[in-house]
Amino acid sequence: MHNRLRALRTEHNWSQASLAERLGVSRQTVNALEAGKYDPSLPLAFKIAELFGIAIETIFFLEEESMFARKFFGGPESGGPSPNDIPRGLFRDFTEPALRVIQLAQVESRRLGHNFVGTEQILLGILGEATGLAAQLLLDQGITLEDARHEVEKIIGRGSRFVAREIPFTPRAKRALALAGDAAEQFRFNSVGAEQLLLGLIRENSDLRGGGVAVRVLEILGIDLSALEQQLLALVQDAAPEASTPAQPLSWASKQAKSTERLSDLISGEISVRLSTSLMNWVSAHQLGRVISNAGFQAPTGEILTPYLCFFARERLKRAPRIYPELAPDLVVEIKSAFDRKAPLREQIQQFLDVGVQVGLIIDPDEQTVTIYRTEQEEVVLKDGDILTLPELLDAWQLPISQLWPPVFG
Repeated sequence: MHNRLRALRTEHNWSQASLAERLGVSRQTVNALEAGKYDPSLPLAFKIAELFGIAIETIFFLEEESMFARKFFGGPESGGPSPNDIPRGLFRDFTEPALRVIQLAQVESRRLGHNFVGTEQILLGILGEATGLAAQLLLDQGITLEDARHEVEKIIGRGSRFVAREIPFTPRAKRALALAGDAAEQFRFNSVGAEQLLLGLIRENSDLRGGGVAVRVLEILGIDLSALEQQLLALVQDAAPEASTPAQPLSWASKQAKSTERLSDLISGEISVRLSTSLMNWVSAHQLGRVISNAGFQAPTGEILTPYLCFFARERLKRAPRIYPELAPDLVVEIKSAFDRKAPLREQIQQFLDVGVQVGLIIDPDEQTVTIYRTEQEEVVLKDGDILTLPELLDAWQLPISQLWPPVFG
């Protein structure tokens, strides 16, 4: 498998050793990757893509079409995806049915004109592949591909007619894939099957902010997720290698699951409510646009970015699609929780500014400060006694910094 790793490293003026340190691998591993002697595992591929801020399909690719892809899709000239869109080496731990699920997920994304693969497309891929136990389990409960397609389209709608060649995975889809790998290793399978992919979709639902579109579709169609998970676990355990007692999940899957979406704590959650209430009241009263929490947007690189809180001006939302618009917010807010470190939050804000966001805020409850970031301007730090204003976006709106902090009960 070919890759652009050396070129990307050079663009950043990184040596093999410095890249290896950032990825947590040896320099020999980086050398083998660049030489095409070693295909990265799925979690390492995700880590590399996140480090460079571009889709994994843009970094790793195949030079020649596979016979399977030509047979299955009829080749790029037929309107189907090129096999280069599915770097087989990245999914070398996937069974053939699971690989077909991933390929069909991209087909479903293109069918609706979207530039991303989410949990919903993976679900459609599982149903479309049809031969696996996971699909059969859903079919036995009356879930058909046509019904699922109908519900998916109702939720996410149709995208633009233009579909990029590289279709990145959304953060939730990445987490579901990581959790699928976790499930496979938990039962000591050597590869990830469609059953583990479905388990990954269900387990992705267990985070504190609710699940993705896939589980919403299953619930709309009458599926009890808890019962479905137990049925899947029974199937997987029956098929597991002999004498295999389920092992503890490996840490990489848990880390991947946690890395794609941050958690709030008691204080940061209340600060979010206080700020969003003030913003929402002002924005709604003056019909200025929308204040949105935990909503993703698509950066020019294809990556899905999800700020804690954001504001879109009204005139820029007229034609924006409902799911992952290719439209940077005017304002993004990150609120530091007990789980966060300040440096990654600053890097995140800078990434937002780089793709067109006008103003970024970091609210730090520990230091009781609000830091304002603007493109090519010095950061401004506000403390108690100061008043937060955003004249370029929300004329005359103001909020005393002291009103952000929850009361202390003692």
